[in-house]
Amino acid sequence: MRRGTQTILLAAGLVLIVAAVRAPLLPIPLERDEGEYAYIAWRLGHNELPYRDWIDQKPPAVFYIYRFALSLPFDPVRAIHFVGLLFAAASACALFFLGLRFMDCFWAWLGAALFALLGADPLVQGTAANTELFMLCPLIFSQIAFFAAAAKHQRNISFMALAGALTGIAFMFKQVAIVNWFFLAALYPAFVGGEKRWRGAISFVAWSAMGLLVVLGLVALYFWRRGGLNEFVDNVITHNLEYIGAVEASARLEYCWGTLVILARTQTIVWAFAAVGLAGLLTSARVKWSLFVASWLLTSFIGVSASGYFFPHYFQQLLPPLVLAAAAGAEWLAAVKLWKIIPAWGRRAALTLLLTILPAITLWPFLFTYTPAEAVRKIYPGNFFAEMPEFARRIESVTPPETPVFIFGAEPELLFYAHRPSATRYIFLFPLYGPYGNAGEKQMATVTEIERAQPSTAVYLPNALFFTAGTDQYFTRWSLSYLQDNFYTDTWLIADQFGGARILKVATGGKSDSFPTGQQLIGAILVRKPTSAP
Repeated sequence: MRRGTQTILLAAGLVLIVAAVRAPLLPIPLERDEGEYAYIAWRLGHNELPYRDWIDQKPPAVFYIYRFALSLPFDPVRAIHFVGLLFAAASACALFFLGLRFMDCFWAWLGAALFALLGADPLVQGTAANTELFMLCPLIFSQIAFFAAAAKHQRNISFMALAGALTGIAFMFKQVAIVNWFFLAALYPAFVGGEKRWRGAISFVAWSAMGLLVVLGLVALYFWRRGGLNEFVDNVITHNLEYIGAVEASARLEYCWGTLVILARTQTIVWAFAAVGLAGLLTSARVKWSLFVASWLLTSFIGVSASGYFFPHYFQQLLPPLVLAAAAGAEWLAAVKLWKIIPAWGRRAALTLLLTILPAITLWPFLFTYTPAEAVRKIYPGNFFAEMPEFARRIESVTPPETPVFIFGAEPELLFYAHRPSATRYIFLFPLYGPYGNAGEKQMATVTEIERAQPSTAVYLPNALFFTAGTDQYFTRWSLSYLQDNFYTDTWLIADQFGGARILKVATGGKSDSFPTGQQLIGAILVRKPTSAP
């Protein structure tokens, strides 16, 4: 079989693997972050603008990808996850072609296949269509453009600019992607030989920076033309700089260790193979590639650790260099002399099994046993994302179309499911609390927005952050008073001692605000009292 045909077939196999592990996960209910992206994407169809009309701290690309997903003729949740599947497949194929630059075809394919499995790993919350999933695709392609720019036979400035532009696109999904540009700029001299190495490095910095700035400039121009540039900068840049400085060093270490313990259940063997792979590349004739993979791991970890919270889905940024290092380790182990008595296919099969056994065990029940509701409960213990679609249907039934809803909580997926606008630009309340200099000012402005909107329905979904000592509690006090004075309870969301949740319609027509004893209050739907209707 010709090498080109073999490569195409292997890439097609990667697409099938991604489809096989992600297709059964398409109907899993949206989690909190997906809910905010879906809500803003829905409101884009009403000629509204992120940041100006709805507060969010993520760059805008994810909203427009979600908007595309919602235009597909599928169930919205499935459509969102299907677009995530397409990005995951493109990333796996790109990683395969990147691995071919320094590994045998089979091992490059194995690394990409391992990426497909780990990328969907529920322990890294890979089932969600989150920003990391979308960010990785342009990031991996930027590496390919980087090597095309550094190739001795061309060194085309168009590839230099493309590497920067792709990094800019990745940045528009998540800010920490910017570390990729510094990584490429620092590494360029190592992959360019000859007397003009440093001249080429300066050229790469200039042209790739231009590509990056073109993307950022076009996005800034778009928001400026629509009157939302200041809000864009404040939400995407300024607020996040405050956000990443809010976690102390001791807490960062605690969060990091806690997440690593979780990930170890799937990735322990991969980490061991990656260490072998880096050492093997370093001691072979592929020292430059050891430098490349190690540097990519380091800069990716900087991205993972930037906020200090170390949420599991942040670690998806580490997966591409991690699986390449692990595949290189498997290739090195397959060449060890002690294995020579075993046929090559047997060595490959054994090493493939070792690398994939833990991810396969983790994924198995999610693919073949759990219902979508059970799956989301397993992935996000302590959250009630499985109950939100039904809860939202009740909100929809008691709220006239296009009538605003006030959610005292952080579950914007309810607004999306119910197709009701928020009574405030803060579709989740986290930005109103925390060590931000203008938190009190924002809380007062939010109160004004809600009073002006006069929502007919409110949702009470308290979060511990809203009651934390040491934070500004003005909005919490106002909200509790506002809800008590103007609304009665229509529906309860309660849970028993084992965490089993149920939705209970209040049968007393607002004359009683009690719920069954022995139950934990999770949330409530509140309807405006007739006497205080606008």
